[in-house]
Amino acid sequence: MNREDLIALLAEDSAVNKKCRKAVGLGASFDIWDGLVPASRLARIYRVREVLIRKRGTPTLGFAAAVKALHALDEQPLRLGQVSQFDPPYHFQLFLAADATSVIACIGVDLRNL
Repeated sequence: MNREDLIALLAEDSAVNKKCRKAVGLGASFDIWDGLVPASRLARIYRVREVLIRKRGTPTLGFAAAVKALHALDEQPLRLGQVSQFDPPYHFQLFLAADATSVIACIGVDLRNL
């Protein structure tokens, strides 16, 4: 996937997608992995991560909405990706359709306090 394709997939105007789209447009590094993971497994993993990151007080975007979306997809296979912005340090976790033609959910995590 190239940079322009990823920007196009982040077209939804949610706060997290806007921030991720801007980071990609400004040159943030990104990876989209080949393997597929059932949404139910991701929902369990990210539900726990959400609790832990809230306990730390780390600012995030889109976390609760992403976990809800993953839970609703049950066993549907998803592809994972990430965007890493370095200044300021910010991580975006991407959950894409298996064929990588749409972003199902996106989580943003501010890494300045970690």
